[in-house]
Amino acid sequence: MKNNIIKHMLLAGLLSSTAIFGAVAQAASFNVTGSLTGDPRTTNPDNLFINVGISVVNNVASWTVDINSPLHPNAKLDEFYFNLGSSVNVASVAFGGYNPTGWEIQTPATVAGGGNFVPTFSFQALDPVEQPGPQVNAANVTNAVNLLFTATLSRNWTLDDFYTAAALQSSEAALPAGQLGAHLQSLSTVGCAGCSDSGFLVGNYTRDGGGGGQGSVPEPSVVALLGMGLLGMGLSRKAKA
Repeated sequence: MKNNIIKHMLLAGLLSSTAIFGAVAQAASFNVTGSLTGDPRTTNPDNLFINVGISVVNNVASWTVDINSPLHPNAKLDEFYFNLGSSVNVASVAFGGYNPTGWEIQTPATVAGGGNFVPTFSFQALDPVEQPGPQVNAANVTNAVNLLFTATLSRNWTLDDFYTAAALQSSEAALPAGQLGAHLQSLSTVGCAGCSDSGFLVGNYTRDGGGGGQGSVPEPSVVALLGMGLLGMGLSRKAKA
């Protein structure tokens, strides 16, 4: 009788831990990175680099766009472009948390400085002071100031929402295809006779740059419940034998 009670308690622990682990496994928690480089065109400066980091928790993706171009100390971001996977409906994403304040996301993108992309990028981040209207000029995004924003989806994000995004090709053949793009201004033209002081960067989401799996580390109490459940299964099998 006593053994039956213990077995039932342990089996209950197994069921509880299974339910908890199921809930944990459904939670989305992972990182995605991206890397943009440019400009390969002979009339534009080279040594342009931007790093992108995306930290995802459930349905909120926190973006960091980091200009990392020390050979262009005065570089500033004009516009940043990106695509998401085909399973992400444009209307199902809400953007916010902009830093510097005053920046915003618009869709669809109107690409500047990189030729024509057909179709165009789905999203662009920009300081809207350059657009018609009474907007207030936002602080520049530079080597020292990152662009931050959040993207909230109507469901949990998945890795495929980033990795399966379309890579677009510009009409300017020198530019490679990419899931991400950016236009930088105020670039150094030292050593580049006749060069423009702006340049276009293209890049992609990278699978090996900090990307993780879905799920999170279980709490010790959950591990204990699972252990009790497994022990209960062992005792049950022993009793049947």
